[in-house]
Amino acid sequence: MNNEKMIARMKELCSAPEPEGKRVFFSSLRERDLPLGQPAVMSHREFLTGQLSYIQKRIWILSGFLMLFIIWGCSRSAGNYPFALTPLLAGGMLMETGRSRRWKMDELEYASRFSLRSIVLARMFTVGLADTAGLLMVIIVVRPYLTYSLFRIFLYMMVPFLTASFLGSLYERKKRRDGGLGSLAICILSSVAFAAAPLFSGCLYEERLTIIWTIGFIFLAVGFTGSMRGYIREMEEPVWN
Repeated sequence: MNNEKMIARMKELCSAPEPEGKRVFFSSLRERDLPLGQPAVMSHREFLTGQLSYIQKRIWILSGFLMLFIIWGCSRSAGNYPFALTPLLAGGMLMETGRSRRWKMDELEYASRFSLRSIVLARMFTVGLADTAGLLMVIIVVRPYLTYSLFRIFLYMMVPFLTASFLGSLYERKKRRDGGLGSLAICILSSVAFAAAPLFSGCLYEERLTIIWTIGFIFLAVGFTGSMRGYIREMEEPVWN
């Protein structure tokens, strides 16, 4: 038996059966005015709203608890220590950023309808926006309990938060399959460092150092943005061999 006959025989033996009900299925789609061959168009708002259900509930619970604890600490005249709790809020955002690769789902999500980059950006944006909005609300609430200006309270809360976010994002780009323990450790260490800082520098929260805090805020915001841009660029690389 030559090759052509062998190939023809293999095609005959391995041919796929005709799909049953195929024409009926496509006819039902036309009757319901559903598009053939392409999914329904989804707006950005619907996409972001849809991602809310995929974010772990414990992240929202932990963030809400921390914000309430910060408000409670400021109302109890706990000094500057409540500011040191804001790095812990960054843990939720960092955990969501690396969850796909942590659970080895990145290759599957690369082949899904929405790109992995879009999914990660949507979840990171949602959690980050919620944390930032929550912190702004906390700043307004605790303002009567503190002697600092509104701008200084903003800096004292955002700088620790951005410190953990920036360092954690750098870590997530290098160590993505450690269960997220490294990112959580960075958040905890950042919190401890800012809590202990006044013990070594009593003038840290004085008004004359506001310019230093402002420079630090700008540096960390730019650094975190650049780090996340690099993280997103890495997601554009092909994962299939």
